[in-house]
Amino acid sequence: MGMLDALADRIGRGETVEFRPAGDSMVPLIHSRRRVRVAPVDPALVEPGDIVLARVAGTVYLHLVSAVDAPRRRVQISNNRGRVNGWTGHDRVFGICLAVEGVPRPGAAAKVRRPAARTVHAAELTTPRLDLVPLRVEHAGEMALVLGDPVLHAFIGGAPLSADALRARYARLASGSPDPAVVWCNWVLRLRGDGRLVGTAQATVTPARDTAELAWVIATPRQGRGFATEAARAVTAWLAELPVGRLIAHIHPDHHASAAVATACGFAPTAHREDGEIRWEHRPPAPPNG
Repeated sequence: MGMLDALADRIGRGETVEFRPAGDSMVPLIHSRRRVRVAPVDPALVEPGDIVLARVAGTVYLHLVSAVDAPRRRVQISNNRGRVNGWTGHDRVFGICLAVEGVPRPGAAAKVRRPAARTVHAAELTTPRLDLVPLRVEHAGEMALVLGDPVLHAFIGGAPLSADALRARYARLASGSPDPAVVWCNWVLRLRGDGRLVGTAQATVTPARDTAELAWVIATPRQGRGFATEAARAVTAWLAELPVGRLIAHIHPDHHASAAVATACGFAPTAHREDGEIRWEHRPPAPPNG
């Protein structure tokens, strides 16, 4: 099995991958050994001019879509030098090229195949100082202490919960959203040095809307050390890899610390307000000039 075959398998399983293809058949769109980013694609959305990873007559190519035959659910694949590889069915079109050397391909992100809601699960994540561990009911006892300061609820409302009440809440979260179109992803943040829990992070994912809403909480004695930023960056990167195209957060206008975390993670405030909070939206970094 060649490199592109192995990548086709990974992309077919829902992964987004980066690699450096060799050869000059796609110059000047892709020069040899340039870094490309390829995500799972919805073949019904591809158009002539898209660069896709597809298998044609047994060989996998990262080539152009040169024609589309929608009624027969197939596309024609060609390189950028006039050679037509042939027609192939939608089931053999695995991925779409999102970017070349960090420069986005126009319109490609809108054609990514989004994961079905129930296939999204909180994964274990790591940062330089933290382990983000998917939330479990047994975390409630320690988390009742972590979240026990009433100051933490000044902007998010409510009051500290007892261990029993938090245990019941975590049981509901662990059982999943009652709405089948929504997925709850929740983590506790474990400090790698002493193994203690220092806070939580969460993402409410709505795959059909290509949207996830993030939130984070850090225990009062642990604030001001950058833990929230580390955790939020890890969750943001994980969601982008799924991929989820639109990331948002709602932050009280007086919660300056949370606003600083959002800014550090690439979010920016919008004019939209909901229940007195400002909607922040993730802004991917601009591609490099030249």
